[in-house]
Amino acid sequence: MILTLVFDFFSNYLIEFMAALLVVGLGFRWASWRSSLQEDSYFSTFTSEIEKVIINQKTDEVEHKEDVDKYIDNLLNQVVEKLPTRAVRSGQVNRNEKKAEKLGAKNVVSLRDYVSGERAFFLAIKQESSSFKSNFPPNFNDLAERIMEKEDKWNKLLGFFPIGPISRLIDILPGLFVVLGIFGTFIGISMALPKIAQMDFNNLEGSGAILTEFVLNVTYAMKTSIAGILFSLVTTLLNAIAPVRGLRMRTFKKVSQCFENIWHSIHGDKSAEIEMKNVFPELLKELKGLREDMNKQIQNDEEEKKGA
Repeated sequence: MILTLVFDFFSNYLIEFMAALLVVGLGFRWASWRSSLQEDSYFSTFTSEIEKVIINQKTDEVEHKEDVDKYIDNLLNQVVEKLPTRAVRSGQVNRNEKKAEKLGAKNVVSLRDYVSGERAFFLAIKQESSSFKSNFPPNFNDLAERIMEKEDKWNKLLGFFPIGPISRLIDILPGLFVVLGIFGTFIGISMALPKIAQMDFNNLEGSGAILTEFVLNVTYAMKTSIAGILFSLVTTLLNAIAPVRGLRMRTFKKVSQCFENIWHSIHGDKSAEIEMKNVFPELLKELKGLREDMNKQIQNDEEEKKGA
């Protein structure tokens, strides 16, 4: 029953369905690309301002691990005012905020903006301070992923739709249109072939209506293929010209590199390998001392056995 309904629907409205899917896909693509550009602008400014602060300050400001929390807090406070606006409601100000501004309040921030804006991003960075305190460099891609997954503006489109699945849907649309076009072709052929059995080749004039249906079904099959190829071409060109996933990946790499720069600014030029090189000689000395003690103990045991 369900299969019959699906077949009947696609046999009549497949091209319309593909057109609607194209419109929805283009809408999501435009929103995703616009959002990705805004996020790239925001995080590019963030990373560049962080690098400026790191370059302008002395690398020996952090002398102990206990200073890391304060260092990160001061670092973020120096860049927060220079970041572009990322209002959750696209710059709209509600009535309460307007009243507050009339009363003289400045920098009014809603609770939703506080939770999902740059303050949530900064809070996530501070929560990962243990990674920056470690003498051994963490996996900065994992660190960036843990921090960025707490960013609603980064992970949600229009404040509701998860942008990850949407970007994947945008990537597979060209192939999906080709599949739907082939699917429509087979539907049209499956509707056309039974008409041949109904035709009386000895009376072609009487079979004119049946022949007309046969031609219409074949035409429908060709139209679905043409529509599928055309829609696939449009979405493929858009994916090549404005790749949403590529832009987001570039932004993610900037943030990951920024966190790596912060870690190096805290620990200076000392890396885990250098620290291990400094520790190895002391370990070798300890091992030599233990070996000498063990040899002396063995010699003493042997002398005691001989004396006995």
